[in-house]
Amino acid sequence: MNPQNAKAPERVAVLTRIWREVLGDPALDEDADLFENNGSSLQVLQITGRIHDALGVDVKLRHVFSHASPRSLSDFLDAEFAPGASGAVHGGEK
Repeated sequence: MNPQNAKAPERVAVLTRIWREVLGDPALDEDADLFENNGSSLQVLQITGRIHDALGVDVKLRHVFSHASPRSLSDFLDAEFAPGASGAVHGGEK
């Protein structure tokens, strides 16, 4: 999935699935904070790898620490791939 073409609801769904899988809790929703749900720095590494696999984008660890819920990270990615964005995240097409 190209992050530039991914619609926000699709991206939020993918990120929520990743949070659920990595944290082992199928009840988590799009507003579930990674650290409030006992996430660790090792799990942040797992999340960034899965995001790369699923969306083809290299999210930096600090971005997951700063945007610790699927919705928050998706909103951040929206801003990063908007025309004129700084490009702090690297995707296949950016």
